[in-house]
Amino acid sequence: LNKLEYGRYLKEVVEILESDPEFKQRIENASLDDIKTGNIAEHLSLVQHHVRTQLDEAKQREMARLKDLVGQKVRRLNEKQRMALSRADPNGKLMQEFLPQHIDHGNSETFGQLDLERLIRHASKDLDELDRKRAEQFKEYEMRKEYQRRQKNSKLSSGERKRLEDLHREALEKKKKHPKVNHPGSVDQMEEVWEKVDHLETDQFAPKTFFQLHDIDGDGFLSEAELEAIMLKEAEKVHDGAPEADLVEKQEEMDRMREHVMKEFDKDNDRMLSLEEFVRGLNGTGAKNEQGWKSIEDNTVFSDQEFQQFSEHMNPVSTAIPSDQTPSPASLQQPHVEPEAAAQPPPAVQVPPQGQPSQQEQVHISRALPAADNP
Repeated sequence: LNKLEYGRYLKEVVEILESDPEFKQRIENASLDDIKTGNIAEHLSLVQHHVRTQLDEAKQREMARLKDLVGQKVRRLNEKQRMALSRADPNGKLMQEFLPQHIDHGNSETFGQLDLERLIRHASKDLDELDRKRAEQFKEYEMRKEYQRRQKNSKLSSGERKRLEDLHREALEKKKKHPKVNHPGSVDQMEEVWEKVDHLETDQFAPKTFFQLHDIDGDGFLSEAELEAIMLKEAEKVHDGAPEADLVEKQEEMDRMREHVMKEFDKDNDRMLSLEEFVRGLNGTGAKNEQGWKSIEDNTVFSDQEFQQFSEHMNPVSTAIPSDQTPSPASLQQPHVEPEAAAQPPPAVQVPPQGQPSQQEQVHISRALPAADNP
């Protein structure tokens, strides 16, 4: 939720609504479609008076924040843009693009059904879009890394190229032979964290105590970041100490595990786990450890066609994939620039500088590095 500009407001509204037992029960019994479309907002009239008061106060604070935010945006406009905005239809596209749409601007004092509908719909759409963009950026990161590896090898002699290809395939096979990974969200996984991270006795595992230990901010929920930290131990089994270890791939592994657990446990689709959801999820059929886990190493990140299109966009030399080589392994060797390369004349085809990640890679790297420090 912290990735959303209005994430704090969303979290506050969810916590207030879930403090009302009857509305909380309505959410838990609602279908995923009713939640994502905002239809659950029809039951807002059922919440207790003091809960409505808290919602009103939360909206007033959000309106004050948005007033400052919009004021800053207006001050950055030139005269022509300001004139266009002043003449714009209040319900038109320009105004909708300018004003945040997760709130009902027509009523600045009270939190109503339209507020909840808008908040749920926009949060669902925006969070799904963030996950989609992350997956696309990771795919591009992997294709770029493979492209750079092949570009480097294309400059070598056939004998040296074959030797490096053999070493590369051998490294990929070694990475697949990692220790067994517990199914994310299974009791076995949580017990291993309890024992090896929390340093407690396995036979004394208690879900409620575990939940409280990992609810770092003590707000009564496991956030996506807190849940992701629990996944760190499993991701380390796949990526730490492996040949060609990659922090970006390790972060993506944790992201995928976190997404999986949220999908299985988060019944009200608020991107946070309550204690009840956590305990119910551990006891559910979807969290059985015998299901195992397919890591990035076991999945195809990109297809032959996608890589070919990417290569053409980069204007490469021939990058045809050998028939005996896996086309899109998740963890490929990051190319290394030899010092003497700088003294050589530039090749006919311009290749992105080695060792300088693209903007997408920088996004992943900046997110990957602090993950291990957020248990």
